[in-house]
Amino acid sequence: MSIKFGRRLAAAAACAVLTATASAQGVPSAHWRSTVTVEGARPGQPLQEAEIWLEGGRMRIEERGKGSEKTNILEADGQVYVWKEGQAAGLRMGADLAARGGRPSHAYVRRLEEIRSRGQKTGVETVDGHPCDVYAFESPQGGKDTYWLARDLRGFPVRAIVERRQVLPFKTSVEVSRVRLDYRNTEIRIPSKVPPERLAVPAGVEFQDATDLISGRPPRR
Repeated sequence: MSIKFGRRLAAAAACAVLTATASAQGVPSAHWRSTVTVEGARPGQPLQEAEIWLEGGRMRIEERGKGSEKTNILEADGQVYVWKEGQAAGLRMGADLAARGGRPSHAYVRRLEEIRSRGQKTGVETVDGHPCDVYAFESPQGGKDTYWLARDLRGFPVRAIVERRQVLPFKTSVEVSRVRLDYRNTEIRIPSKVPPERLAVPAGVEFQDATDLISGRPPRR
């Protein structure tokens, strides 16, 4: 796998990764679609459009690109695997490395109890026909987040505005700026039967460790 191709995959992973430290709190299983935009972006220019499956400690994200291109991201056992549909090469990285960059992360759906217990309820609003309890939440990193938890969907968020640090991906931990991401979740099914193959590391894909790619070391087998 070329370094250029590998870095493109790494960037795709950062677009939709999960954090390994996320709590297992929340719904046991779910299936939904999410559109993510950057606050201040032009209308109709989403940062990410994805279909997501969650069950237990694993989450699968299928991110749609231009045309029929699709990028798959799987978080399992503290690792993030990313590969493009129909290709036999992909990247594997620790979730701590993948989570850098201020890009979309859907890990907040695992932290619903924490959001309720540590957040501040600010009111009740209706979003897409769902009556929601609105919570303001300050993350440990100092981000100012807002969550709309749907009463008729077991408190699943139908909208979330999440503020995160934006750093130079894979190069430095120095903060550059903050980015506010607006998540709109639709077609939510809770609970949802998730096909086991959706949450399994694909056997037909060879994964290179991202730290080898970044450091220039020969791939580990």
